[in-house]
Amino acid sequence: MKRLLGAALLAFSLSLAQQNGQAAQPAAAQVATDPVLQKAQAALDAGRLAEAVEGFEAVIAKDFSSYSAHFGLGLALYRQGDLKGAAFEFTQLTVLDPNRFEGWFNLGVVRDRQGQAPEAAAAFAKAIEVGSKANLSGADLKPAYIGDAKALRTQGQYDTAATVLQEGLKALPKDPDMMALLADSLVKSGKGLEALPVLYEILAADPANVGAISQIADIYVAQGLPQRALREIDRGLEVAKDNSAKAQLLLKKSSLQQGKEQQATLVQAVTLDPKLWMAQYNLGLSRLQSGNPKGAIESFQNAYAQNPDEPKVLLGLATAYDRLGQYAESGRFAELAAQNSQGADLLEALILRGKAAYNLRRYSDAVGVLTQAVNLKADRAEAWSLLGRAQFALKDYNAAVISLDRANSLEPNATNAANLGAALYASSRYSDAEKVLSQAVTLDPKNAVAWYNLGLALKALSRDAEAKRAWQRSADLGYAPARDLLR
Repeated sequence: MKRLLGAALLAFSLSLAQQNGQAAQPAAAQVATDPVLQKAQAALDAGRLAEAVEGFEAVIAKDFSSYSAHFGLGLALYRQGDLKGAAFEFTQLTVLDPNRFEGWFNLGVVRDRQGQAPEAAAAFAKAIEVGSKANLSGADLKPAYIGDAKALRTQGQYDTAATVLQEGLKALPKDPDMMALLADSLVKSGKGLEALPVLYEILAADPANVGAISQIADIYVAQGLPQRALREIDRGLEVAKDNSAKAQLLLKKSSLQQGKEQQATLVQAVTLDPKLWMAQYNLGLSRLQSGNPKGAIESFQNAYAQNPDEPKVLLGLATAYDRLGQYAESGRFAELAAQNSQGADLLEALILRGKAAYNLRRYSDAVGVLTQAVNLKADRAEAWSLLGRAQFALKDYNAAVISLDRANSLEPNATNAANLGAALYASSRYSDAEKVLSQAVTLDPKNAVAWYNLGLALKALSRDAEAKRAWQRSADLGYAPARDLLR
């Protein structure tokens, strides 16, 4: 779907041309007869903004009711980035003449830029009201309809935005920008079936419209009709002429596929448009899931070349390098990902960074990063396990017991039990260590290290015969330190 740009301010000359009747005449006459105002307007047109501001303020100081001066000053301040000042000036326009479109419209633009969506929506709505009474054309009113709808959407009021756009389409039938925004507003308000006729109307005029086809596909998927969705995408592929559009449609198609079929579609997409970073990224994910981390790195690197600041791409690279055991690279990309990530992605980045630090024997760094991870979300066994192992390496055995016990509680398995048992033994809690290590070797009788540590715990409890049997099992499994103890 065509991306709509934000509304732009109406320039002064346009504002005069848009007015019917006498409302614009005093301003035009004043510009023509007042040399200071004329000079300020010329400075504005030439981009000499400081000079323009000074001139318009001089006029206002003599005549605060000068509509033209307030208008010019508002434009100049806006172009300087002084949104607060511009808002003040455009507000004066709505006071001086509340029945003129451009004052309300420009106020709406500034409020939108200030992030004041409710105020922006109200100003745009008033612009539509007064513009309609002044018999402005649908084309003239279009920016206000779109501005109002977008301000409402910012507040999550998609239903109301759809109503505004439906009114706008009465004034300017079949306008593609308003139709696209209407369809999207209906979809986001949960009215996908109502959006379908609008989307098909868009396709009637533009059969290869990627946005419309994608939303139609989403609606059919939501209705439990994935094959219908695929057929709609394939119809779009038949009529699409440029490679970029085809690649985007193939990217959409891949989201409805799995495995080798999905990879093949994504390969087609990136072949047609190597700069489509999302297709490169998804291909990397697909390769990673199929056990091809080297191929995944190639795809993620291609995505990174196009979008180096995207946290998901950075996280993909960190994950692929981790799978290959290249921990320095994994840690580097995980650190970059963590800087701009939130929620689940931030957690994954912290865990990968902590794992990399642990494997690189930077145990203090690992403890710091993994502590952040468990504080962010306390139910990830992997994070607790890595934290406990790093604490163990630093000989902080009491802390290691706490962390490894949490890991074993969240995800009971032989590895977590064996690690916890080792920490308990190191903390001189021999009886507890024997119980946990017995559990570990029951879960995994081939864990040579767990048998070895169990022997140590039994020896500390003066159960020498049992200790020797444990060491024998460890030695039989090939663990050399156990053989040494049996000599």
